[in-house]
Amino acid sequence: MNKVKNTTAAKILSYIPARVKSIDYLMETLNISRESVYRRIRGDISFTFDEIAKLSVELGFSVDELIMQDAPSHIFFDLHVSKSQNPSDAYITKYHRYFQNILALPDAKEIESTMITNFVPLEFIVLFNNLFKFAYFRKMHQFQESSLKYFYSDVALPEELLYLQHKTVERLKRAHTFTYIIDSNIFLNLIREIQYYYKRRLINDSEYDRLREEVTGLIDMMESVAQTGFCNSNAKSAFYLSSLNIESSSRYAEINGTAQSQFFIESIEPITILNPNICTIHKRWLDSIRKYSTLISMSNEILQVKYFNKQRTYIEELSENIKIISL
Repeated sequence: MNKVKNTTAAKILSYIPARVKSIDYLMETLNISRESVYRRIRGDISFTFDEIAKLSVELGFSVDELIMQDAPSHIFFDLHVSKSQNPSDAYITKYHRYFQNILALPDAKEIESTMITNFVPLEFIVLFNNLFKFAYFRKMHQFQESSLKYFYSDVALPEELLYLQHKTVERLKRAHTFTYIIDSNIFLNLIREIQYYYKRRLINDSEYDRLREEVTGLIDMMESVAQTGFCNSNAKSAFYLSSLNIESSSRYAEINGTAQSQFFIESIEPITILNPNICTIHKRWLDSIRKYSTLISMSNEILQVKYFNKQRTYIEELSENIKIISL
């Protein structure tokens, strides 16, 4: 037991920056006395789980490394489960989690991430008000008890969510690096969803037209990103077009050298893992998928043009109300 206590204390101390006084930092962060800090460091008593969890967030290490250091075949993961039964509150919680790195980062920090996806990433959807409202509407329709009578026109985005949208858009302008391996059908999937609710008469004609226009704008914007390699002026972005169908979406990110992997249940609901071994395996897998993908950012212009023009034909079918789905 003392070995575990000492190893845990040593691991925590190793993550505290050298310029910071460790004892003072632990006293302030954990709100405990100097003597209590020394007792934990000496191994007289253990750090509590809540203390370890708080330090893992503050210092950017994985709880797995400490708790499961003698059982490497086990890992912890965060489901980001909301305690609220209210669908709107739950959505806001999930939104916080999806953009936790973007929203929580101080100005000096940078993100490098690689995402493989079969849906349009939310960081593009937030740039379009009607599509953002549609994303919210879909979740509310899915979880509202009276979903059969829930119309797109009934939706009023909560003030907190509107504030988060604005804050996210501003934070996305920073100098981050994003790589996306995209499924060939990510726009078609979005178009099918819009047409589904239109066929259900939950979206009226004018709303349908506005959504169609914004999908067109989304395609134009992503094509521009592919041509220039930048999104929102400072964020470097690269698109790889997968030759294979992407069955599930995931993201690997590095934030100031700390790795994290997210595996998506659906578009706004990731399972987050901080275990370094799992993150390394995940990154290796993502890198291997690039062998079956083609870079269309600032290269392969013929394929790039062909791909985005194909997406525009889907928009034309949406505009002409051609039946992309069957009800």
